[in-house]
Amino acid sequence: MARLRHEEPRLPGRDVPFLVLCVALALSLVRSINQPQLTVHAFGNSITFVPADLALAVLAVLCVGRLLERRSLPRPARAITATGAAFAAWLVLSSAVSSSAAFIGAAKLVEYGLLALGLILFVNRRQQLWLLFGVLVLVDTIAVGRAVYDFVQHGKRQGAFLGEHDLAALSTMTLAGALITLYAPRSRGWWFAGAGVIGAIGVTLGAALAQLLGLYLAVAAIIALAALRRSVTLRAVLVTLAATAAITAGTLSLRSGDLGFLQSWFGTKKAEAPGQYAGSWSQRLIYAYIGGRIFLGHPIFGSGWYGLLPPKVYARYVPAARRRFPDQPYGYFPAPPANFIPQQTYDQVLYELGIVGAALFLALAAVTVRTAIRVGREWPRPRTDEALAYLPLAWTASLAGALAGAALFGGIPMTAIFWFTLGVAALAPSLLPPHPVGPAASNG
Repeated sequence: MARLRHEEPRLPGRDVPFLVLCVALALSLVRSINQPQLTVHAFGNSITFVPADLALAVLAVLCVGRLLERRSLPRPARAITATGAAFAAWLVLSSAVSSSAAFIGAAKLVEYGLLALGLILFVNRRQQLWLLFGVLVLVDTIAVGRAVYDFVQHGKRQGAFLGEHDLAALSTMTLAGALITLYAPRSRGWWFAGAGVIGAIGVTLGAALAQLLGLYLAVAAIIALAALRRSVTLRAVLVTLAATAAITAGTLSLRSGDLGFLQSWFGTKKAEAPGQYAGSWSQRLIYAYIGGRIFLGHPIFGSGWYGLLPPKVYARYVPAARRRFPDQPYGYFPAPPANFIPQQTYDQVLYELGIVGAALFLALAAVTVRTAIRVGREWPRPRTDEALAYLPLAWTASLAGALAGAALFGGIPMTAIFWFTLGVAALAPSLLPPHPVGPAASNG
């Protein structure tokens, strides 16, 4: 299996492209609305630029330079890269024929794909991947600190400068990075324990119900892979399940008011007034219904990747949605001239990119999962960096849950998390250490 250049003597801190990648990642994990903005009006649309765009532009130049120098990508990364490039190309092309607004929305989403390309091109050592994990933990720590402060002030779920779903998703990645050390003992340390505490608090305060699914999937992936690698211990499983149970209890306590649709479906007591049991997931069902109608109207090519769908795309389906959900509050339905905000990625891909885009998305998911599983199975043990065997699959599983509760737009951390996770999965096979022949030698 081909591998990247492990023997290079340069320190990561002297690697300018890698440092640019770190900066671009950190800035991309901050919502654009929370960064200084420069707005330009062109082609009848407003295009906003923020510091993250500048960092990504510099990263793009460096990526082009490296590609011209190498003229190829590492062989192990080509499957995910090619599938991701096809998905990105369809995003841009199908949106370009729709409208200039859709094209801009698609371009802003694809822009964050530079994080994945930067990972593949500029991460040459396993130590660098741990440093990038450190960037995630650093941003998450600052965000959780802000979220705790705001929670003390207001007593409800918080999103800091990421947004609730994005904070929960980033915190799940941090938490997963700590949990996997339970199954790779030689990777343990106080630093990971601290990251686990930060991640647990962040997931709870973000209180994203879909991210609970992401947490469950990540935990299941970690335990299943540990069983496959014969690294499961009773203590590790108990600690993992206890942390998951505590986070679940905290999240549900913060979101109890948004689960009314379950009471409406399964409760024995009928609602005394329309909308009595409405909640955020009630609204998501309405939006999913409208999204389904949009797909039926544009089944092949989709509507184009609008960040926010204009009334011309969705307005005709609102009356049918009101008839379908007559007991829901009027404000739960999108109403012109307001734009339609997609609520989760899976149906967003279907109605904005059509069957072709959905097929490419599924292909990308399949290749990513297959690669992450292969890395987990082939990573030799015991190693001081054995925890890296779990990261691609754990983060991919977490992302699968996160996308059930959040859509993808340019300018939000979830988009950065999406592309970063794909990049880690694509990179991981190139970082596989050789299987030891004799006594295992440590390799950090």
